[in-house]
Amino acid sequence: MNEGGLKDHLANLVNALANLSPSRNLVSQIILATPEEQATLHHSFPELKVSEFREVLRAMGVVFEDKVRCAQESFAEALAKSIHMVFDWLDDEFIYFDFATDIMYKMNEVRSSLAKLTGSHVDLIPNPYLEWAKLVIEKLSRDYGKDKVMGFMKSLLNKLLRGRDRPPSIIDEVGAEVRANPAELKEICELLASSEGRGENIYVKGSRRHPTGYVWLVHCKYHLDPLLLEEFRSGGYHYYVDYVYKARHEGSLRRALEEVM
Repeated sequence: MNEGGLKDHLANLVNALANLSPSRNLVSQIILATPEEQATLHHSFPELKVSEFREVLRAMGVVFEDKVRCAQESFAEALAKSIHMVFDWLDDEFIYFDFATDIMYKMNEVRSSLAKLTGSHVDLIPNPYLEWAKLVIEKLSRDYGKDKVMGFMKSLLNKLLRGRDRPPSIIDEVGAEVRANPAELKEICELLASSEGRGENIYVKGSRRHPTGYVWLVHCKYHLDPLLLEEFRSGGYHYYVDYVYKARHEGSLRRALEEVM
C-alpha cells in the first residue's frame, strides 16, 4: 500500500468514527438518551412513531418498556460506550492509568498527530465532542436562556480549575451566580454536569493512606460529562470518605461556549 493510500484509509477511519457522534447520527442520539421514559423519548424523537425505525432499534438491543433502555451486552450498549471513547480520543481526552504509579493521565496530541499523518490541518480533523457540546449548549440556551446556561458552565469550570473540588457546594455557588431558582438549577445541573444514578466506575485504585479508592465518570443527561470523580476511603478509628472532582473536556467546552456566542 502506498503512502497516499494509507493516508486516505486513515482519514476514512477518522471520519467513520466521527459519524458515530450524536451530532451527526439520530440513532446515536436516541441511544445516548436512554434510559428514559417512553413518553418523554417519543416527544423528543417523533421518528420513533415509525414502526420500522423502532424495529431497527430493537434489533440493536433497545428495549421499549415504560422506560426505554439498552439491554446489557447488546450492540446498542456497546455503541454507547464506543461513542464515549470516540468523544474522548478525538478530543485529546482519552483517559488511561499508569498501573506502576497508579496515576491517571490523558492522552495528549491525538488530533495533531492525526493531522500530521493525514496531511491535514488540525482544524480539519473532526472533533465529535466539540460538535455535540455546541449543539447541546445552543438547545439549552433556547430553553433556559443563554446567560444561565453559559454562566453555569463557565462558573463550574472556573471553580473546578481553582481547586474547588466538591460539587454540592460548587453547584449552590454557581446557582447563586447565574441567579437560577433551585428547581431550574437542578434541571440545568442534570443536563450539563451530573445526573443522579448515572455515574460509571472506570477504575479502582488505592494507596497506603487511602486503602480503597474509585474513579467515576460522572454522566449527565446529554453526556457532556465535564466531571471526573476520584473517591478515596480511609479506615481506622475515624473512617471517612474524601472526594476530588476534576474537569473534563475543559478546552473544548470553553471553545464551544465561545463559538455559540
